[in-house]
Amino acid sequence: MRAYLHFKPKILQIGELKGACEAAFSAVLGPKFKLTVGHPRTPSPGITDTAWLDADSLRPLVDLSKINVTLVVRKSDEYADRYLSISEPDGGGAFTISAGDEAAFRCLEMIVASLGLEQTERPKDKLFSHLEAIETRISALERTANAAGNNPKCFISFKFDDPETVTQVNRLKRLLAAVHIEFLTGEQFEPRRIEDKVKGRLRADVDFLVAVITKAGESKWIRDEIADANSRELWIVLLLEEGATFEKGIFGTLEYIPYSAAIDQTFPAVLEGINFIRADISTRSLGKN
Repeated sequence: MRAYLHFKPKILQIGELKGACEAAFSAVLGPKFKLTVGHPRTPSPGITDTAWLDADSLRPLVDLSKINVTLVVRKSDEYADRYLSISEPDGGGAFTISAGDEAAFRCLEMIVASLGLEQTERPKDKLFSHLEAIETRISALERTANAAGNNPKCFISFKFDDPETVTQVNRLKRLLAAVHIEFLTGEQFEPRRIEDKVKGRLRADVDFLVAVITKAGESKWIRDEIADANSRELWIVLLLEEGATFEKGIFGTLEYIPYSAAIDQTFPAVLEGINFIRADISTRSLGKN
């Protein structure tokens, strides 16, 4: 599910929003949870990214008509994240709080009650309508993916020594976790050559490869990883940021999913690919029985 509620602007006291959020998460999810807050920013014209900070970054936020944050909450004993977002649609007026699942919606209700917010009608905003349509599509794809009943595993190839690329891939990881996809990367330290570690992880019974190429460049092992995946007939999902270059070479027929600024734009296509992979795995399994 994905729920959107709209409220009249309100000025809060310093720390009031942080306190209301933490109290709601503790009541619904239990006292052991981790809260991360995403703050969109524009470091230069035409470029946007997200700074991921801790709960204290909510303390100075008081004007709810000018807030644009994403709250990511995880219980200590769960793998999946819960999502809440607070945003002002283009054109001002009412601000919007959205919840990603039932538990997040219960948190939303408690936050609204604690802050004494007054609900209002949905703003007439073309951009918001477009984003809501994307969310609806993603929710439908998530339901299809969860109903498939099998959980493929993937290896994520990316340039993990670049902080911005890591931030983008962390968003991708949250999507994969939400639809119950296991993933491996080459980030973790192991006392052996990096190329041996990456090759060992890639061959650790994975079903498909996700290769992320940003403007910061590609992993130096990506071509070997794609070649190895191709030789073992694994599916390959290539995510290519606008402005990045990838010389296909012998991979001339390899398709890719483009995106600009935020990797979130690839989520509908990635979920469609996951559904295809799940369906093909199921078909192969039936053929063996």
